[in-house]
Amino acid sequence: MNLCVNPGSAEAFWRQIYPLSGESKVPQPPLSWLPANFGRRWLSVPIALALTACGGGDGTSSPAPPAPTLTSIALSPLNVSLTAGATSQLTVTGTYSDGSTKALPASGEVFISSNTGVVTVSSTGVVAPVANAAVGVTAIIGATDTASGVVTSTANSTVVTIAPGAVGPPTGNSTTAVAQTAQSNAACTAIQPFYWEIGDADSALTSGSSTQSGGTAVTATTPLLYASASKWIYGMYVVQNRGGAANLTAADIRFLNFTSGYTYMDTSTQSATCSRPASGADSINYCLTLPSSTAGKTYASHDPSTDGVFAYDGGHEENHAGQFQPEINSLDTSQLGAAVAAGLNVSGISLRYNQPLLAGGIYATANDYSPILRAVLSGQLGMLDALGTNAVCAWVGPGCNAAYSPGVSVKWHYSIAHWVEDDPDTGDGAFSSPGAFGFYPWIESNKRFYGVISRSATANGEIQNGLASSRCGHALRAAWETGVEQ
Repeated sequence: MNLCVNPGSAEAFWRQIYPLSGESKVPQPPLSWLPANFGRRWLSVPIALALTACGGGDGTSSPAPPAPTLTSIALSPLNVSLTAGATSQLTVTGTYSDGSTKALPASGEVFISSNTGVVTVSSTGVVAPVANAAVGVTAIIGATDTASGVVTSTANSTVVTIAPGAVGPPTGNSTTAVAQTAQSNAACTAIQPFYWEIGDADSALTSGSSTQSGGTAVTATTPLLYASASKWIYGMYVVQNRGGAANLTAADIRFLNFTSGYTYMDTSTQSATCSRPASGADSINYCLTLPSSTAGKTYASHDPSTDGVFAYDGGHEENHAGQFQPEINSLDTSQLGAAVAAGLNVSGISLRYNQPLLAGGIYATANDYSPILRAVLSGQLGMLDALGTNAVCAWVGPGCNAAYSPGVSVKWHYSIAHWVEDDPDTGDGAFSSPGAFGFYPWIESNKRFYGVISRSATANGEIQNGLASSRCGHALRAAWETGVEQ
């Protein structure tokens, strides 16, 4: 039956529904029984429906709407964190002028990385970090649709961040090269005996004891004084206590980058700075009451002349704890190490202070420091985000306004309780905390590897033994990264 006609009347339309007798082999009821106004009142609906289905009542059809055009493209996911060796597949979604969306094949897009030194992207949209890309750096991946020329907006592009994680040696010869350097490089033989270790966020990757013939080896379990390497641990404690580097206050930063002006604490490393009281707790608060070598001053005194400029002094951290860390400032020395370790919440470490001196009192082993550095690299400790931040120039001489610095031979900066080894002539950007007796922990500038040199030598002027260790550490890092003995 064909309903798409111009019936001319209600009766003509109805005849197609019910043919008259003789027009069909099946008898049909005559039309005479229909009401007179049937066509006007009852046939209007089916006629209207039929006309609508036929595209109108004049026998013509509407033109086809124009095809929708591509108006924007978006990548997914918009944020990606990648560790070394990992990859991520991006997808492309197109939005059209009619509001519809559709997945687009990667073969029709051209992908580009804003920083190919950090992240690369293939023609099929697979992103991958470049070997040894620094942790925390980012790259933006965008795309252009080849057929339409439509480009991803910033909001629809993918931000890739290099994340910490276990990475393994940077070259196939790294382990051999660093062992050879530790045993034969002049900067390293000059500081024998020592234990050395290099690792990533997951574990120690290589280690050894460098000892002259007939000497007594230092091992990972040899306890010794960290001295100024203790400073970094207190900085880590504060960052954890605040809930992350972003939550450090302006006061925290001034105390931890040694510009607070609290510089009346004696810095001699030959004898205890915090002598024990006759009775009562041998605490941080008690230590701050002791007289300074400057007449009329105590360790808690403030020096306006050093406020706002770098001055290397244990008074910054001791006074910081005295003013802002009540949970530890009244503890006896015998309780202090456990409290600091609990604040770090790193498993497998045991810290002991030989005096309540946050800037130099820890007595422990390399095996106690290494897990802390691994926790930084993994992001468990918030110090990862504090590395190198709020750094101030820390040398006395042209180009720097520091009041006092023990790093007389280097032009380094000082960040949140650690040095940044960025001397323009000799530095490699490592983050470190060398101690007066030679203990030397570091994290590489790429934030992928840590290292420790553990040794104990007679102090010869604050951190000078630590600086000697740093020269060996620099050679070890170069051998590790290049796979070539230094």
